[in-house]
Amino acid sequence: MLGRAGMAPLPDPVALRILPDGAGFALLRLDKADASIAHTWHPTLAEAKEVAARAYGVAAAEWKLENPPS
Repeated sequence: MLGRAGMAPLPDPVALRILPDGAGFALLRLDKADASIAHTWHPTLAEAKEVAARAYGVAAAEWKLENPPS
């Protein structure tokens, strides 16, 4: 099914992840397969968390720090 702009609507994310991205941070929306279905860029970690809080109700205390793969 296509949306108004002629594009298929994105599925709802099942998880969120924030990663360093250049001089800022990327807020990733992930599907069931842990694949990114959308992302936004933010100049600070605080801003990425604020967007996640407003859009998805994720409180700052809910974020977990993951160790990067070695």
